Amino acid sequence: MNAVGLDGELTIYTAAEQCPRLLKALEESATLRVDLSQVTEMDTAGLQILLAVRREAERLGGAAAFHDASEPVLDALAIVRLDGELREVH
Repeated sequence: MNAVGLDGELTIYTAAEQCPRLLKALEESATLRVDLSQVTEMDTAGLQILLAVRREAERLGGAAAFHDASEPVLDALAIVRLDGELREVH
């Protein structure tokens, strides 16, 4: 299992930079633990990245686990009613 920590903004301005990093970690191990505790802002582009990573991990026969979501992450997930689904995926 690979572990990756995200920090700062996970928005339309930064999501494109983070996606390749997360997908590369999945190439090394289909199971990925993503620490979201240092994310200071997240919008729908950030949410799309998390969903894409989860989908890719499942396609590879692994899983993506999202842990320690910051308040901005929890708020963004709650707005689209995915807080229960992505908050602590194991």
